[in-house]
Amino acid sequence: MATIFTENAGRFLTPQETKAMTRSYRDQKLAVGLSANDYVRSEYFGINQINELLNKEGCVGLRIHHAKRWEDAEGNPTKEGTGQLKPRVLLTAVDARGQDIVTKQDNRSLKDMSVNRGDDTLGDGYTCPQHCPTNS
Repeated sequence: MATIFTENAGRFLTPQETKAMTRSYRDQKLAVGLSANDYVRSEYFGINQINELLNKEGCVGLRIHHAKRWEDAEGNPTKEGTGQLKPRVLLTAVDARGQDIVTKQDNRSLKDMSVNRGDDTLGDGYTCPQHCPTNS
């Protein structure tokens, strides 16, 4: 059986497909009473951060995890139950077996621990509408 976790997974969508999908998402949010500034439409990540994930040994692609986090109005994390529960995306490098590439932690003392500096999951991208051009 051929693996599905290759460098060529996915496809580029036509502008019409992209517009229809984002319009459906927007229409659903507006239908439940949210205004255009009340929901996250997208999240931006810089190329250097993405390249760090892509350059992990064995990486054939990225997995995008859908997640939620409690945040204040400016998008800063808050304690659970405080602020609003906002959708976020998390990116991880993936190997040819379809496994997230995770740095292994060892049992050395904290002062000696240089392994796993927190670079396994990319998050905290810039969300739109807070950080997007006026025409988005």
